[in-house]
Amino acid sequence: MAHQLLFDFVADARAVLELPDPVVEFGSLQVEPDQPGDLRSLFEGRDFTGTDMRPGSGVDRVEDLRGLSLGDGSVGTALCLDTLEHCEDPLQACRELHRVTAPDGVCIISSVMLLGIHAYPSDYWRFTPEGLRVLLAPFDERWAVGFGDPSAPFFVFGVGSKQRKLDLSLDSFPKLAAAQQRYERAEGKVRLGPTRLSLRELGGTLTRELPRALRQRASARLRGRG
Repeated sequence: MAHQLLFDFVADARAVLELPDPVVEFGSLQVEPDQPGDLRSLFEGRDFTGTDMRPGSGVDRVEDLRGLSLGDGSVGTALCLDTLEHCEDPLQACRELHRVTAPDGVCIISSVMLLGIHAYPSDYWRFTPEGLRVLLAPFDERWAVGFGDPSAPFFVFGVGSKQRKLDLSLDSFPKLAAAQQRYERAEGKVRLGPTRLSLRELGGTLTRELPRALRQRASARLRGRG
């Protein structure tokens, strides 16, 4: 799910970090028609390969993250974005990402946390920022951050490196930092827990959910009388 926030995060990473070739995306299948674009557009003219567990749009070769056919240290920049939640064994997947990442290479990962089940084709896991640090544990340097409410982030982002320093903070990623500031200001929006809704979105939610809630309450009262 290459949502705009993810796309901007990779664009920020490209600007602030030296991302060596070859660039390999793990989980490159474009499963939604309204995605902001194949991430390869951020690496135009570069050695870029898109891989996924099944063929389709955006996939140059089929690979299983649990056992990659790529050689040790053969990847300069590994991208694994909104994919690990769909992998049955994310710890093994990240060990494989570490194995194929070259010395002085970088691995950029992201995943969802506060998001409903989305089967592409299956959905197994949710990760906190600390969870991403655990996944990146094989790397020499690791950094992770959540987007949204610190107690319940919507998305989490992480970077691992081999034999090189990172020295990263949220401010290193200006697009992500600006999005976080907009979330915190919530201008013109209603705050409902970690969610920020415009009045129009709130009205649509109430229109959809209020009748269901009333039916459930009425049903509970009838059961209580029985």
